[in-house]
Amino acid sequence: MPRQIQNQSIVVVEDDPYIGGALDAFLGEKNVVQTFGSAEEALAATDHFRGVGVFIIDYRLPGKDGIALFQELRTQFPIAKFILITGEMSYDMVEKTRQLGLDALMLKPFDARILEDNISGLLSIGG
Repeated sequence: MPRQIQNQSIVVVEDDPYIGGALDAFLGEKNVVQTFGSAEEALAATDHFRGVGVFIIDYRLPGKDGIALFQELRTQFPIAKFILITGEMSYDMVEKTRQLGLDALMLKPFDARILEDNISGLLSIGG
């Protein structure tokens, strides 16, 4: 049974407005969700990220990719959990994200309830 998360502050960085909107609608029912369409938009708003527990970042973004964004945000938010979502996965990507310390990698499309369950699991194992 999926574990529902609530009262979390979540940042979604996804350039596809349909996916970003769907994640915002689903996760935003019981959490505070901020959604951005690019790495640059998200980086410009970091002053408003205090208390963010989870970042969900698309790999393919206009400009800076999701891995580069993760690397910048991890230094500012070392205890937050980071999930990279992607429509394409390769062994090299899996290895790179593992070596960099990303908390989770998910292949799109995925069921939002599975994402929620993964977030719940990440939050319960690290704070």
